Amino acid sequence: MKTKQILMAGALALSMVLSGGMLTGCSNSSNTKDTKTTEVAKKKEVKTIGQKTKDSKSLKITNSTGKKITVFETKSSSEESFSDNLLDDGDAVKNKEERTLYYTTKENDKLDVKIGLQDQDKTFVFKDVDPADTKKMDVSLKEDKVNLDVTKKDGGTVTLTPSEDSVKTEEEKKDESEVKQEEKKEETAKADSSNKSNTSESKKDNTASTTNTSSNKNNTGSSSKPSNNNSSNSNNSKPAEHTHNWVAQYKTVNVPEQGHNEQVLVQAAYDEQVPITEMKAYSICSTCGADITGNTSAHVKNHVMIGDDKGGYYTEWRETVVGYNTVHHDAVYETRYVVDSPATTKQELTGYKCSGCGKTKAN
Repeated sequence: MKTKQILMAGALALSMVLSGGMLTGCSNSSNTKDTKTTEVAKKKEVKTIGQKTKDSKSLKITNSTGKKITVFETKSSSEESFSDNLLDDGDAVKNKEERTLYYTTKENDKLDVKIGLQDQDKTFVFKDVDPADTKKMDVSLKEDKVNLDVTKKDGGTVTLTPSEDSVKTEEEKKDESEVKQEEKKEETAKADSSNKSNTSESKKDNTASTTNTSSNKNNTGSSSKPSNNNSSNSNNSKPAEHTHNWVAQYKTVNVPEQGHNEQVLVQAAYDEQVPITEMKAYSICSTCGADITGNTSAHVKNHVMIGDDKGGYYTEWRETVVGYNTVHHDAVYETRYVVDSPATTKQELTGYKCSGCGKTKAN
């Protein structure tokens, strides 16, 4: 009879152990499936700013302000007003979050951007961002003012300061209020999840305590102390060290025009023939006015033979070229300024700035 009772008790204990293992296996399998489903859902959820269309362009935006971005608007530089808030109701770009911005600009236009942070009464406007030369933008915060750290396609970076700021509209404040409500819902959901997890752990501890009751009966004389491993780990844990993300800072430097003076030929050298003159006496016919120098007698006689009443001649003094002097003229030059390289501007490295904390260092 005693043997039967012992066998029945053993069979009952084995049945309880097996059923407990099966339940644990089912629970673990269910948790694994839920975790995988959550991970897949997270991978599929890709947040953007603005809507992607066939005409839109895109670039990467990272929030490094330490706060949430609740207002993000864009417009083409030739347009007068900004678009509506590109962030949906209740949506905000969290700190350290990276998103893809979709925007549309007119041909050859620059991009204007308006940004507002949670719990701030002003939005900040940045004008004339060159989309063609911009790879990505990092939104940072310094002295309560938003800055844009623009990374160019050639790897260089430029920090843009806001050109103007404006008080938030009532609609923007309403959007911010909705974001806060969403945050409260998320915190409540996390707290509920944490409570459920603690309840589950408590049940497991109770089961383990029941299983070990028989073994603890033999050790009633010894005192048990609670484990302090958790508190020790908590005290020894240190906050993660901040790793600086150094971003090169540049300033625009004016490069003056470069040139030189040179001699330019105006008139080539040449020789000039200057005439030499003398006053000479000429015999002029009184009847016809002809020059009869050296032939006076024959000419006058001819007039008499043809019956001209008049006869004779008179002497006239004339300036006559008797030779030439050669006068040499040297070449003529003048000084002119020649431009070798026109005035321009260049980007000069001034140092580095951490995009996370704003700390700077020299180059």
